[in-house]
Amino acid sequence: MTVACGLARASAAADPPDPKPPQVSVDFLFPPSPLIQAGKPRLVYEMRVTNYVPLTYTVDAIEVHAGSKTFSYAGATLRQMTRFLGEKAQTAATLKFVPGQSAIIFFTLVFDQRAEVSQELVHTLHFTSPDKTTHALTPALLAVGQDAAVVHPPLRGGDWLAGDSTHNAPDAAHRRTILLLEGSPWLAQRYAIDWVQYRAVGGEATTWSGPEDKNASYFCYSAPIYSVADGTVVAAMDGLPENVPHSGKYAVDINFVNAGGNHVVVDIGEHHYVFYAHMRPGSVAVKVGDHVTAGQILGHVGNTGSSTEPHLHMHIVDHPSFLAGQGIPYEFDQFSASGSPEMIAKPHDAMAFRNFGPLTPTHNDYPADNAAVTFP
Repeated sequence: MTVACGLARASAAADPPDPKPPQVSVDFLFPPSPLIQAGKPRLVYEMRVTNYVPLTYTVDAIEVHAGSKTFSYAGATLRQMTRFLGEKAQTAATLKFVPGQSAIIFFTLVFDQRAEVSQELVHTLHFTSPDKTTHALTPALLAVGQDAAVVHPPLRGGDWLAGDSTHNAPDAAHRRTILLLEGSPWLAQRYAIDWVQYRAVGGEATTWSGPEDKNASYFCYSAPIYSVADGTVVAAMDGLPENVPHSGKYAVDINFVNAGGNHVVVDIGEHHYVFYAHMRPGSVAVKVGDHVTAGQILGHVGNTGSSTEPHLHMHIVDHPSFLAGQGIPYEFDQFSASGSPEMIAKPHDAMAFRNFGPLTPTHNDYPADNAAVTFP
């Protein structure tokens, strides 16, 4: 769903009109709302740029004006923030938009304090056209939404890892998975987290001990999953079989309906739907229509649907759908967390980490990518 974000333009009235403006469109997938992550306010959002004519334009830089702060992006940094539609891997160092080409540019603006976050954002895109002339394009203002929802933890105890929580690296699997349904692009997993448990052995933290292909070997397997808020169950699925961990195969053919595996969706009000995915078969403890309270057990961690090992995938969306909704930010009311550790590359989807920092108690916050987390 493309959202029109304001009507006003930021160009100064005295600026002369561009006689040959770049024939590109600029819009935004969904307006951002402030998120406190690891103690810092952030705005997370995506810009779509499309070239409409048989000319090649190059984007040289983008500036974002957010109140008194200006964020500037160019060169390799801007290229890594960008994914051309249909691009599997980065194929060029520059941002050349050939005729008919579109790209998504992923932004994460980081502020020092909440008071710095402005209510609207002004973007200026600097282009070079084929005749080597330069142009500045300022699209409509982007409005900033209300603060993130604050919820309770979905799990209990320590040694949890906030797998792939929102970040802006090119390998951000949740953040960069845009899917389409009924002709509209959705980024439901914008703030999704894959929760796994770990144990440290020999300086490396891993998520299992014992036979790698057995779900019961994974430390988080069958852990209870708790409702993060009061609400009403609007969707639930059980009975899907479990996958064999790290086998490269799924137990069922994955589609829009079953990608979340055995799951529960809870409507917590104000168009906030909490999605709890990949539950163990037979563990779903609620049904559609049930009213649930914060802290109530909804099911247990499993390895069903689009999952490579046991974990809880949780996110909040504005529609009661796993993939066809826009992810909205949320914060947990109480937990302790480290910063992001170093991830060690392993084969066949196995994960290992090292160099965790100390855990710091925090309130109304969202953990850093792959942070170690302890819940009350």
